[in-house]
Amino acid sequence: MAHSDPGRVLERVRPAYDNRSAVLPPALASPELLAEIAAVRQAHLRSTAGVRGALNKVGFSFGLSPAEQRAEDRRNRIRRALTTPYQIAVVSVKGGVGRTTTAAALGSTFAKLRPDRVAAVDANPDFGDLATRTVRHPYGLTLRDLATASHPLDSFSSVHAYTAVNAADLAVIASPWNSDASEALSGTEYATGVETLRRHYNLLLVDCGTGVLDSVTDMVLRSSDAVLVVTPATVGGVTGAVATLNWLSSHGFDHLIAASMVAIVHHQPVKPTVDVEAIEKLFASAQRPTRRIPFDAHLAEGGEVDLRLLDKETALAFEELAAGLADDFPGYDVGPAGFGGRA
Repeated sequence: MAHSDPGRVLERVRPAYDNRSAVLPPALASPELLAEIAAVRQAHLRSTAGVRGALNKVGFSFGLSPAEQRAEDRRNRIRRALTTPYQIAVVSVKGGVGRTTTAAALGSTFAKLRPDRVAAVDANPDFGDLATRTVRHPYGLTLRDLATASHPLDSFSSVHAYTAVNAADLAVIASPWNSDASEALSGTEYATGVETLRRHYNLLLVDCGTGVLDSVTDMVLRSSDAVLVVTPATVGGVTGAVATLNWLSSHGFDHLIAASMVAIVHHQPVKPTVDVEAIEKLFASAQRPTRRIPFDAHLAEGGEVDLRLLDKETALAFEELAAGLADDFPGYDVGPAGFGGRA
């Protein structure tokens, strides 16, 4: 009895189930159809606060409240991915306006909510106290030590050793000033240290000194992508903030102004004597967004800033400030509702 040729059998059978030239019918390839199927029993976030949260605990399934949804959207903006290092300079031309406190709380807010590495650098050449408002290095290492290290700093662990980390996971690099210091931090030292940091940290916040003409601040501005101008809710403070923006414009830093925000800090629990809305309108006329930082008893203490001790209103203000700055991260277009990001 002759045996069948296996090749001929396969050749006869294959067209019935292995038509390589066939394509899916349009209905099966429709993304709209797939979306409808996925949406039938799609899981959703449930509310955990207020009446909705209480009802959910006993078996209901209410979604996020409008306030919770706004918080979710705000934090998603803060978490925007960075494909290249991004640097924000925190500046003011007057001392005692809350610049360092703002840098500490803002940096901590970014570090707490972002999944990548965030560092705050004290670039004040004279009496910088960012470490006092965040966390001190256990061995007293500073930006100068990082810049003048005698051994290669190629790995993250070797660079991280020069930082101190606070409860929000913010890495802090202290200013080199102390009672034994014989000279201030130089622009060259800053540039060398930050060049190393930018290889290992995604987001840098730099606390500048009050002198915009010193070599360090000049180097900070030249290496920054955005600027946060800090001002108290006073006539003198606003005058200084306007002067800062004008100085930046007249010295070739228009790109920083385009990505700038103004933080209006309240130093007293009572209502300020100036019209804050008028201040906001002033900066709005220059298309500069503002954020109010309310008076907070914890911040007024002058010690280490701990986000867990902030009033809810203050914590929200810093999240709004962080989200506004994140809107200008490269590659992100915030659309009509935002301040205008870069595509």
